[in-house]
Amino acid sequence: MTLVEIEDLCAGYGTGQVLFDVSIDIEEGEIVSLLGRNGAGKSTTMRCVAGAEPPHVLDGSIRVNGEDITDTKTYKRANKGIGYVPEERRVWPGLTITENIRMAINNTTDPLDMDRVLSYFPRLQDLEDKAARNLSGGEQQMLAIARALASNPDVMLMDEPSEGLAPYIVRDVEEVITTLNEEEGLTIFLVEQNVVMAMDVSDRHYFIDQGQIVDEMTPSKLKERPEVRQKYLSV
Repeated sequence: MTLVEIEDLCAGYGTGQVLFDVSIDIEEGEIVSLLGRNGAGKSTTMRCVAGAEPPHVLDGSIRVNGEDITDTKTYKRANKGIGYVPEERRVWPGLTITENIRMAINNTTDPLDMDRVLSYFPRLQDLEDKAARNLSGGEQQMLAIARALASNPDVMLMDEPSEGLAPYIVRDVEEVITTLNEEEGLTIFLVEQNVVMAMDVSDRHYFIDQGQIVDEMTPSKLKERPEVRQKYLSV
């Protein structure tokens, strides 16, 4: 079953267009990554799906569970099955771990309970009364994922989840992504500069260049094609 359908999406900022007829399909239960150089349009694509400002859709459509959400307000999308882990985490710094997660629980019609959410994040269980501003970067990233999970999404959007993290923390993030996919059956749409991590966790990759989808392939195929990595990823 196709869970997320992005069809002929054109979007931009102000008078500038960034995305040109972007089409992406994500099947239920998949982990799909969007790869490309800086400025290629990866985060703009994800922000359009999440409904996050400031990109505006010029044309095309976004459907989740068959429902067109292209014009749905941002605050309503959590109840349409979308969980969002934004770039740079953006947790509420003055709130504790449990308060951050409870904000998501209280603003969703069918959330997961606190114990179930925290069961995937043992480190957070030991710090649940600690303010988010006092957490490490890795702990804040785990909190951002936990907060998105609390809304009980059908698809989780993750924008650069490994950004700024030490390699051993990146491995922890990889493990959480894989576990949520396998145990919760969670569909994940991933934007990631860390190509090795994306290859480790993803079922399929889309490549974007200058705002257009230019290729799509499995991780095994990508490993066989170093010219693709060089052309679109500089690795």
